[in-house]
Amino acid sequence: RREKVAAFLAGVLLSMDLARSVVQRLLVLLGSRDPSEPSIPEECVTKCGHLWRVDSSGRWVKRWFELREDVLASYKAEDRTKLKNAIKVSKISRIELTPTLEGERPTHFVMTCGTSSYPFRGETPDDASSWVDTIEKRLRAQ
Repeated sequence: RREKVAAFLAGVLLSMDLARSVVQRLLVLLGSRDPSEPSIPEECVTKCGHLWRVDSSGRWVKRWFELREDVLASYKAEDRTKLKNAIKVSKISRIELTPTLEGERPTHFVMTCGTSSYPFRGETPDDASSWVDTIEKRLRAQ
């Protein structure tokens, strides 16, 4: 009985260590600014920059986005002190530029995750196209 309890406790401790390492890895991927957490090298950031997105009230808000490995994270500002959202790129089922009526190059694009679609707007047509291309490449690489 003693051996079973000891084995169980050893398993619990191993699980806790595993959970701790998973949490630390997620913090690194999301760019934690906590000085006690390890920092992620900037070369791990595939793409970063400002995008506009529609918030829960239906208004367009400007956010700082970073694509790191399999995580697309949005922050309130470029200083990355307030994480707003994060999604695994593997959860994105479709991303596409939104055509314009006037035939101009689009600055808007839509990202679909499951049954939900999220509109985004780049600063310029090149910016929007670059985000779509980069995320599509990441999706194809999986």
